[in-house]
Parts: sequence; structure tokens; C-alpha cells
Amino acid sequence: MTRARYDVEALSRFVARLFAGEGLPEDHAAMVADALLTANLRGVDTHGVVRVPAYVKRLRAGLLNKKPRMREANPMPVSFVLDADNAMGPVGAFTAIEACMSRAAEFGVGASTVRHSNHFGAASVYTVHAARRGFIAVAMSPGARTLAPHGSRAPLLGTNPFAVAAPAGQNPPWSLDMAASVAARGHIRVAAQEGRSIPEGWALDEKGRPTTDPEAALNGVMLPFGGPKGSGLAMMVDILAGVLAGSAFTGDIRDWVKDFTGPSDVGHFFLVVKVEAFMPAAEFADRMETAILRTKALPPAEGAAEVFYPGERSGRMEQERRQNGIPLSGKAIGALAELATTDCPFPEPVGER
Repeated sequence: MTRARYDVEALSRFVARLFAGEGLPEDHAAMVADALLTANLRGVDTHGVVRVPAYVKRLRAGLLNKKPRMREANPMPVSFVLDADNAMGPVGAFTAIEACMSRAAEFGVGASTVRHSNHFGAASVYTVHAARRGFIAVAMSPGARTLAPHGSRAPLLGTNPFAVAAPAGQNPPWSLDMAASVAARGHIRVAAQEGRSIPEGWALDEKGRPTTDPEAALNGVMLPFGGPKGSGLAMMVDILAGVLAGSAFTGDIRDWVKDFTGPSDVGHFFLVVKVEAFMPAAEFADRMETAILRTKALPPAEGAAEVFYPGERSGRMEQERRQNGIPLSGKAIGALAELATTDCPFPEPVGER
């Protein structure tokens, strides 16, 4: 499939101006653009600018607060609860993790739950943001019920992503970002859009049968990876970022793509650790570089050209896409171009892939 490439800064300006035109304050619009473009840069295209039309649709339906009055509750030296006042997810998430980093810088650790928020995109956007500032960070957020707990054929939990990132010396940050499902639901949406089948084992259809049809999968349920392991991790995210956060949990979160009957009421959880609270930053960097060198020195298995550490390929892709532009499919381009206006024109491509 031929894809056109777009300059990162030009695409970011377009997205920020688009959301500002929808009524968001400029700093909030910039946060949303940052979250989406960072996902694209790191190769998480299912959580990048392809999400813009759905976000705009919820804004225009009045289901997102364009000018929220976010406030902290239960403040303690290292922790707090952020009431996001139905802000766009990236706005609540960036606000919370910045405050966590501030607390961690002073006390060694910063932790936050966020309530009354919305879909925040790729979890690693926020953990890598902190890792680049020298912190170790954890982020998680539950989703609408699409995943069947182990042993069930009925959905109850979300795919419930969680991410962890750490600075890695001279290397790109070590970064783990994963859903509790075998595959992210976004990959199934993309397969449906492109008319491709999905591997067996990703999902069940609405009658509880294994399926390779992405449309049947979207009408059915996702499966947890590793059976009870993925199911348990999905519940962990639900507890920390839903139950504890005071937001919707265990089946109550509205699907932000399909359900327009009210706000999604999504919660988040963030934990930020200052490396220097445990050892000098330079020593940690040296130890991380040694761990990565030992990993990279291993002989590749048959069929693998190289041994990668988590976050390495995303770091390489970010460098490549900053230089050559972000590739978008024709369908994504068309959907974004439809939202363009005279005051907010869609940028011209810089090349093809």
C-alpha cells in the first residue's frame, strides 16, 4: 500500500490548530497534538493522528470538556488525585505526569490517579516523556469492555494498556508498552479498514468462536495474552487506574468510538521515580548501558537479524520519521483532509513510501 509522508512539525501544527479551532485552549491543543504525533513517530500508528476524527466527533457531540477546571484532591507530599473534569485524555495525562515528576524531583517518588478523564492514547507517550527527563515512569489506563477474562466468552475488561520506561544512558529510553490482550484493538480496526484478516487467537466472534475476520472480532471479544496472566494484568490496571482512581471500572467505561450517550469517565494511574533517590544518575546510566550491551551481544535466534531491547526499534523509527516524515494511508489522509479549513489547511506531503 502506497503511503504519503508528512513533515512532523507541519502535521503537528495542523493537528494543534485543528483542535484549537474546535475550542480547546492552545496549550491543551498542543498537548493533544504532542500525544498523537509522538505515537506516530514511535510507530504506534493505531494511536496517532488516525484518532483525530473520532476525538473531533466527541468534541462536537459535547462529550468532552473543552475548557476543564482540573484540580488536585487528597494532596500528600508524594501523591495526589487529579480530577480532570472530563478533559481530553492527553490533557489530563500530561498534567498529572508533570506534577508527578515535580514531586519525584523533590521527594524521590511521585504518584497520581486521574479521574473523570478520557482516552489518553499510547501509554508510552507519557512514560518516555518522563524517561527523557531522567525519571523511571509507569502509566496505565483501563478501557471499555472488549476483553473476555480468562475462561469467559463475554467481555468485561478493556485491553487495559500499561507502560514502563527508564532512561538508558546514551541509548534511546528502555520502553515497554503493551496491552493485556493478545493484540491491541487498534490493530484489528486497521485490518478491517484495509480488508486484511487477523491471526487466529486474537479474538472470538459474538458467538464465542475463534475468528480471523476483523469485523467479526470487533463485534466479538478480545482475548488476553497468556490466558490467566493477561487477564490478571488487565484486572491490575482496572484496580489501580479505575477502582482506586474513583473513575469508571470493570465494564462501566463507555466506548469512546461507539458510545455517545455520555462521557467515557476514564481513569489513569502514574508512578514516577527519581533515579537519584536510589543511586547516582551516572551510575544508573552505566548499569543500563551494560545491561543493554549484554542483551545486544546475544546471538540472534533463527529468523532474527538482531536482538532488540524494548524501546530500541521505536527509538530508531522516531529518528527515521523525524528525518523522512510520518507515513499516512490514503484513508487516514482523506479523513484528516475533510477536517481541514481555510484557516487550518492540511499540509502537503513531502514524499511517498
